[in-house]
Formats: sequence, C-alpha cells, structure tokens
Amino acid sequence: MLKESKKNKFGILGLDYDTSAGLGWPGARYAPDQIRQSLKWILNRIRDNEIFDTEKNRLVDMSKVEIRDFGNLSISRYDHEKSGEEMKQQIDQVIDAGFSPILLGGDHSVTWPGIRSLYEHTEGKMGIIHLDTHLDLVEDSAVQGKFSGSSEIRRAAELERVDGNNIVQIGIRGYNYAEHYHFIKENNLHVITPDAFFEEGAAQVAKKAVEWASEGVDKIYFTLDIDVLDSAFAPGSGANEPGGISTWQLFKFVKEVAPYVDVFDIVEVNPMTDYRNMTSTVAAKLIFDYIVTNYYTCC
Repeated sequence: MLKESKKNKFGILGLDYDTSAGLGWPGARYAPDQIRQSLKWILNRIRDNEIFDTEKNRLVDMSKVEIRDFGNLSISRYDHEKSGEEMKQQIDQVIDAGFSPILLGGDHSVTWPGIRSLYEHTEGKMGIIHLDTHLDLVEDSAVQGKFSGSSEIRRAAELERVDGNNIVQIGIRGYNYAEHYHFIKENNLHVITPDAFFEEGAAQVAKKAVEWASEGVDKIYFTLDIDVLDSAFAPGSGANEPGGISTWQLFKFVKEVAPYVDVFDIVEVNPMTDYRNMTSTVAAKLIFDYIVTNYYTCC
C-alpha cells in the first residue's frame, strides 16, 4: 500500500464555477465563499496556535500547519474548455508553490482540471478515490459535452497512467445507464455502494479504497461530491439522491484516507438550495478534519 503522504502546507483554491450544471441545480459557484464563512467558525477557535479536538480529547498544536488561501478563480467563463485549462493552470500554481491543494467547487466539472494538474505533477501512475452518488462516466452529452460534471471520471480513466483498477467509486447508488455497467467491467473499476458503510463500517471501506487506489501508484487524487451524503444530511447539493451515507460515516472515511491523498476537492455544495448553511458547515468540518489528520501524520 502507498505510504502516507506527509504534508502540513495546504492551499485553498475556490473553483467558483458551475457552468456545466445543465442537468442539476445551478448555484455551486457560490459555495467556496460560503464554505470559507463556515470554516471561520472553526478557525476562530484557534488560540495561541492551539485548538481542542473534542472528538479525540486532545490539544492540536497548529503552529506547524500553514494554510494559505489562494482566492477564487480568474477565468474566461464564456468558453468551457478554455475555462478548464485556466483552472488547471491556477491549480498548478498551488502545487508549484509547495502546497497540497484543497479545492472548493463548483460543480463536478472542476475535478477534471484538478486531476490533470496532479497527473502532470506525477511521474508514475495515479489513483483516484471518488465519493459520489453518481458514476460520472458519461462519454459525451448533447447538453453537457465531453468535459462536464458527469464525465470527469470517464476522462480520467482514459489517461495513460491511470488504470481502472486504481479508480475507486464510493457511495454510488440508484440507477444508471447500462453502458456504464459494461465500462466498469471492461476497465476493472471498483464500485462500493452505501451498503458497505452500514454493513462493514466506514473505516473498513476507507481501508479498501486506499488499498485499491494506491496499488502501484505514486499519488492519489481524492474527489468528494457532497451528494454522497443522504439528502437529509446535505440539502444543499446539485443533484440529491435518497439512500446515501451519514455525516458521521463521511467524517470517519475522510479522516482515514486523508494521509494517503495528495489533492482533495469538495464539489457540488449548493448554497442556493441549502438550509441554514447545513451543507457548507459539513464541508468546512471535512476540510479541517483533513488538515488535522494530516498534521498528526506529518509533524
């Protein structure tokens, strides 16, 4: 299994873009700023470089953690593919500055520029951990094209140094196109449904995900679509589906996989459909859990 990725420098970049949300609810472009507002509720509890982690009953020394906010995107929003290239360049800048990117979407199309950026910063093979209710394996769409939030995993699977057996899709549920069944079988993708969380536990699911995604790879990209949660826990998302996992299960999963991944994105949080910022607050907690977990791995 891949060794833990030691990191204590995190670069937050807001990917405030939802142009490809042609089939779901638009509004995810407003998520980065709202997630930042929710994150402030946690950050303002840091005093003298310490914060109390009540869940672990421990004090966390934040003096060795650097969090830099790189702001939101500056892109040509009139051209989807050009926008994607400009997103990638700005994610490149975060990596080149020595920070591990935390990317705040935006709809799920923003993951493709993130994947491409890490891919080009990886000499060997790259794995992908993908939490979502949907497979995002659409080959092409008359409505959304080839580079939408329904296609980013399909595009990733086409990359030369990404093998299907290093792609793990978790939380998938409901019904989908028959063509996707054949694509998964032919390319050896791993698919884990919410049942596994309830039957085996989040820690065991995370262990499988890391084992499969990391086999023979140098780096792992981690993309989290907030609709992996049951609709009751995430009213503010682009395309709700019933029957998802709980916030506790998701928090547990992220803490388990955090030390092994190199780029982390959270997408499809939608303040326009949210209730009292419940979903943005979940995203903020996930980000801080990710940072703190990596701190204990690194320093």
